Amino acid sequence: MMVRSEGNSEIKQLEPGVYTGIATAIIDLGIQENMTYGKQQRKAIIVWNVVGETVKVNDEELPRVISKEYTMSLGEKSTLRKDLEAWRGRPFTTEELQGFDLKNILNVPCQLQINQQEKNGKTYTNIAAIMSIPKGMSVAPVDNVYIFDTYDLTTWENYDKIANWIKEKIKKALNLAETQLDLYIKDYEENKKEQEGKKQEETEEDIEIPKDGLPF
Repeated sequence: MMVRSEGNSEIKQLEPGVYTGIATAIIDLGIQENMTYGKQQRKAIIVWNVVGETVKVNDEELPRVISKEYTMSLGEKSTLRKDLEAWRGRPFTTEELQGFDLKNILNVPCQLQINQQEKNGKTYTNIAAIMSIPKGMSVAPVDNVYIFDTYDLTTWENYDKIANWIKEKIKKALNLAETQLDLYIKDYEENKKEQEGKKQEETEEDIEIPKDGLPF
């Protein structure tokens, strides 16, 4: 993915502070309508595992993740450029600005400054700043890193790994018909619904009813 210069379980929020993160996913949201500024912009979400932090979901211990949404631009004032340069610990060269492949950040560690923000009566956890890790510090790579690119059908199989709230953002992309991703999502949802139906049928078949009726 090239960038050019133009569950039901309740999870406790991360406490404010500095954490070590490692990039595990780059999710392209496609071309999104910016209603505030009347623009159409390509957006993406970067997902990090927070090293040493886990959450329990449906009795399963999973890595804690946090994400941040960006406009896909390396323009001089872009947030993505600012965060990437702080992450790298050096500015981009003129040559690099002609096309930087975001996949280069997968499995690359950084430091994340986390804060909390109150909005409309709710508390949100945000990434306030990104920094390079200290010299000499090493972080073990993780498995199952992935990219989802609305323009690269070889990455569409990773749609299944994406959180539902992010899928809803992708469904609003203006380039779904252009890329035929809309057809893929339609087939995906139909197949998932069919699989869930079969699973429900199998569960019901496992329940044996006594010949003389239910023992109420």
